[in-house]
Amino acid sequence: MERPNHLKIEEKSAASRASSLAIVAVIHVAAILGLVAALNQGAIMKQIEDIKATVEAEKTPPKAPPPPPPDLVKPPPPVAIVPDFTVATAPPPATVTTAPKPPPAPPPKAVASSDPLRPIARTRTLPPYPPISVRLNESGTTLMEVHITTEGNVDDCKVVKGSGSERLDTAACDHVKRVWRWQPPTNQGAPIAVSTRVSVTWDLKDAR
Repeated sequence: MERPNHLKIEEKSAASRASSLAIVAVIHVAAILGLVAALNQGAIMKQIEDIKATVEAEKTPPKAPPPPPPDLVKPPPPVAIVPDFTVATAPPPATVTTAPKPPPAPPPKAVASSDPLRPIARTRTLPPYPPISVRLNESGTTLMEVHITTEGNVDDCKVVKGSGSERLDTAACDHVKRVWRWQPPTNQGAPIAVSTRVSVTWDLKDAR
């Protein structure tokens, strides 16, 4: 028994709608898959770009730091010139120093009696006249300084002023040292050595 036509048409319509729905569903699924794939691809590309950037950053050496700025020499600070001021000060008061009084002089000691130098007259003879001086008519006065010992002898004779003849002066000193004697002076009773001056006059009259 055959189905009516209107049932056939309804079956066809239902089949057609099911096919359309299936197609639409497939299209939606494909669109969703494509969107997901696109999103995944974008994430992958971003990761790839990050990796490339990291590799490039590692390959690029770090830039050297810029050189420090040059040291600027600061000018010296201004020097203030202070004028010199001289303040006159009054001189200190004079100090008066009073010298201490000298101690009183000790009383004079009792001095024992002292005897002066006295020549022994019998020894004061004239020296002999040198014969050569007589022939040459040599004369004059010999002034001598003699040193007298504590025994009264002459142990040293020096010519202070010559007669003009060295021969006469030597003869005078030799005679005084050999013949003349003194009574030595005393100090507190003890004889002391002294020096004195004597003279001998050479006169040709005494030579004859």
